[in-house]
Amino acid sequence: MDERDLPAGTRRRWRLIGPAVAVLLAFVGGCIATAYAVHRWTQVAEIVQPKLAPQAPVKVVAPPASPIAPALAKLAERLDVLDDRVAAIDDQAREANGNADRAEALLVAFAARRVVDRGQPLGYLETMLRNHFGGVDPQAVAMTIAGAQRPVTLALLQQTFSQLAPSLVASPPQQSWWTGFRREMGSLFVIRRAATPSMLPDDRRDRARTALDHGQVELALMEVTRLPGAHAAKDWVASARRYVLVHNALDRIETAALLAPSNAPATAQP
Repeated sequence: MDERDLPAGTRRRWRLIGPAVAVLLAFVGGCIATAYAVHRWTQVAEIVQPKLAPQAPVKVVAPPASPIAPALAKLAERLDVLDDRVAAIDDQAREANGNADRAEALLVAFAARRVVDRGQPLGYLETMLRNHFGGVDPQAVAMTIAGAQRPVTLALLQQTFSQLAPSLVASPPQQSWWTGFRREMGSLFVIRRAATPSMLPDDRRDRARTALDHGQVELALMEVTRLPGAHAAKDWVASARRYVLVHNALDRIETAALLAPSNAPATAQP
């Protein structure tokens, strides 16, 4: 039977069914081939994979040394040497700066003592004392400045003592006759060790004078306060005590300057 004998609608359906059947058969054939390949993978791999010839081992050839490498190495060495020299110079500069600050602090301390001993105002030294020692011993600085504002010199203490000397060994005016009599009788016979200083008023006064002549104000002050006429020397005692406090403060300032490290300033303030 010829296709032309079929009706037009039937011929149109045959034309559509033919390509669909061909696609279906191709899909089924592909699935069967894939299943076979998975099941027989080893045999298929031996057929499909070409036999490769063994490759020769690859030799790693180092690149030729660059002529710049030695120059760079020498440059690095020179830079290291230069860096060491710069560090050494920096350390020397800091040490020199510290020595200069220490020397200046010592000069300020010695100059302050000289001015105070002369009974003169500190002037610009007052600011320098604060800058160098205000952070180390502020109390000593304050005492030195206050002492310079109300100066007490050794010469003044010696002169005042000479004027007070006769009254220092005299009995207090409010002393009773019996107390005075006992004191006089007790001074007639005194038993003491040879190395023990005499407790007699005249001897105490003489020791105080000798101590003042040698600049030992604290020792003179101790002797004067034990004399029977110490009440007549209240102003002298107050001045002597202020002198001792100021000079103790100066001693502390000088000690701070001497003990300051050579590579750092003697002050904690900028």
